[in-house]
Amino acid sequence: MESLDSLRQKVISGIGWTTLNRISEQGLKFGISVLLARLLTPEAFGLIGMIVVFTGFASLFADAGFGAALVQREEIEERHLSSVFWLQAGLGILLTIGLASAAPLIAQFYGEPLLELLTMFVAIQFTFESLATVQTALFRRTMDFRKITIVKLVATITSGGVAITLALLDYGVWSLVWQTVVNTAADGAAVWLLSSWHPRFTFQWRAIRELASYSTNLLGFNTINYWTRNSDDLLIGRYVGSSGLGIYNRAYDTMMLPIHLIRGIIGEVMFPTLSRLQDDVDHVRRVYLRATRTIGFISIPMMCGLMVVAESFVLALFGPKWEAVIPVMQVLCLIGIKQPVSSTTGWLFKSQGRTDLMFYWNLVVSTATVLSFVIGVQWGVMGVAIAFTIRGYLLHYHGIVIPGRLINLSFGTFHWNLAGIAGCSAIMMALVFGFGVVLPPTWGHWLRLLVQVPFGMVVYWALAHGFGLQAYHESLTLLLEEWEKRVQTDSGK
Repeated sequence: MESLDSLRQKVISGIGWTTLNRISEQGLKFGISVLLARLLTPEAFGLIGMIVVFTGFASLFADAGFGAALVQREEIEERHLSSVFWLQAGLGILLTIGLASAAPLIAQFYGEPLLELLTMFVAIQFTFESLATVQTALFRRTMDFRKITIVKLVATITSGGVAITLALLDYGVWSLVWQTVVNTAADGAAVWLLSSWHPRFTFQWRAIRELASYSTNLLGFNTINYWTRNSDDLLIGRYVGSSGLGIYNRAYDTMMLPIHLIRGIIGEVMFPTLSRLQDDVDHVRRVYLRATRTIGFISIPMMCGLMVVAESFVLALFGPKWEAVIPVMQVLCLIGIKQPVSSTTGWLFKSQGRTDLMFYWNLVVSTATVLSFVIGVQWGVMGVAIAFTIRGYLLHYHGIVIPGRLINLSFGTFHWNLAGIAGCSAIMMALVFGFGVVLPPTWGHWLRLLVQVPFGMVVYWALAHGFGLQAYHESLTLLLEEWEKRVQTDSGK
């Protein structure tokens, strides 16, 4: 069995590479999205959003939960790897054919004839995606996040370059469609070039069945969770239209960007780490609490700050045609304050092998979420955002207690772990808001943004340092350890 010291070094190294990956990838994606938002219309983003509702669902079957099963299982053999590869390859081809065949129905559902051709073209991505499932899972299983970083950067830069070029040439929504397909193809090509594993011509249903008990429950959870999370897009696209969906997606994606960034950095490493420690519940609880502190330390003040500077942020970066995004994004920031830390409970379900319990709890969450969207869409995009936020807080208690029982973690302990961070963030938000009020009204949005954001960062750092937040000192310690390790490595050369 791997020693704790060895595992700890892999975790630290993994966090380092994942941080580089996420910051670079999300930074590039955000920069690309800003350029595309200035070149394209909300309607173009709304059209691609309509397609993504269905392509995202099909992507679940391109993996079918087997990727996570290969990471979580304590021992895997070549028969598992090759069998999963050929199964996924077959599923990818079937998904391409199936979605292309369904394109006329999708266009008819939304009342947008152009969607038929767009959907047929996008469908090819599933063939590419399914061919990289096993190799990507092996990278995660061995915690080789350096290769994952390279893969994601290659895919993001290549697809972003294609999209911007086509947008400048006035290809409109086709710029976004090509971006999606090229991203998947480049990702798969890079994975194959970097992976030392290649499939053998062998297939065993027995090997599939050994993984299926885990992957089936996970696929069931992901399927229900997907339609739950995307029913807002489906309803808005159907009853509000492409422009409304473009506004909503811009608000939601902007709010989720820092959440995906921070949670992704830690989450990429935590799942394999907690899976290795799954038999030591006390150790799992300590590691989990430290991870949520780290996520909350960064994500909570980011959401509080974004809520305050939303107007300047949207108008400075995206331009006046996206002004309707501002109030929607501010409402979504309210749920964004809690979502990064509360959504980490999925690590506990999966690492403890309880995807069955995760599936059953998600049935409750899904029912409440869809109901909230159905009610909210009566008042348009803003109604959906408000309904989603209310639903999140109503389900919060059981969302923590149920997975917490797996590692003897109480609701009170979970929140006490984050209390200091929440307090410092609230003070910072109030001070940034007050500072914005006294700024000269003649200042432009860029100038206000460039002044308020650094002010908020300095205030939050001073509060964290002054109150001695545990997450603050843990982060400093981790950085110092990594720095000393780099210095020692360089000295030994």
